[in-house]
Amino acid sequence: MTYLSLTSGWHIMNKLTLKPLLLVAALCAAGFSLHMAHANSFDDGVALYEEQDFPEAAAAFLEAAEEGNADAQFNLGLMYLNAEGVDEDYEQAFAWFSKSAEQNNPRAQTNLARMYAKGKGVRPDYDAAVTWFNKAAEQNYPDAQYSLGVLYVTGNGVPRDYNKARDLFQKAADQGNASAQYQLGLMYFKGKGMEVNQVEGYKWMELAGDYSEAAVFREFAQQSMSAADVEKAAELAEEWKASQEENS
Repeated sequence: MTYLSLTSGWHIMNKLTLKPLLLVAALCAAGFSLHMAHANSFDDGVALYEEQDFPEAAAAFLEAAEEGNADAQFNLGLMYLNAEGVDEDYEQAFAWFSKSAEQNNPRAQTNLARMYAKGKGVRPDYDAAVTWFNKAAEQNYPDAQYSLGVLYVTGNGVPRDYNKARDLFQKAADQGNASAQYQLGLMYFKGKGMEVNQVEGYKWMELAGDYSEAAVFREFAQQSMSAADVEKAAELAEEWKASQEENS
């Protein structure tokens, strides 16, 4: 079992739903911003995207984006990245994410950072990636916290620092980010940035559900844990879920 690469967090940009779901479900799954008080062109873009009229949706978002709408700029960047209604164009995606990121949109900041890290539409630049991940993480955006934590684990763009990685994974995991929950579980099992704690590690692996190799790792961990410890970890996971529901 190894730590995941930054690519594992790329899903925000790449895996957009194409199914005709309810408006909020479809666009939230796509990572789209839904601030319905924006100008008509943005609203039109949202409605057209839900109807899967991607060329017209892109045109509507372009109109709003050119007027400075940060959410439209972000959505248009996604469409260029995923070739929805427009030709795939990483440079255009990078340009629109940049405009949105400059307006402090944490989703755009995170995607911009990933493009810098992976060299999509721009030369690879981990220093720039760290800068933008930090901006989004400071807004408590969990995907940015997770991705920045990965950089502290791998030592790309920053000195390797398991303590900082742990803290970032913890912040994202506490918000229900399955990627971070999985990574935090690994750190507890491996004693990276903290003492080994199999019960706490298993708890986070349980909360990660089917993410990545979490299920396989739980089976592996059970071979070295007592049944009582596994049961305790499962109880802690349920308590965590209950506390989240109470606070939601």
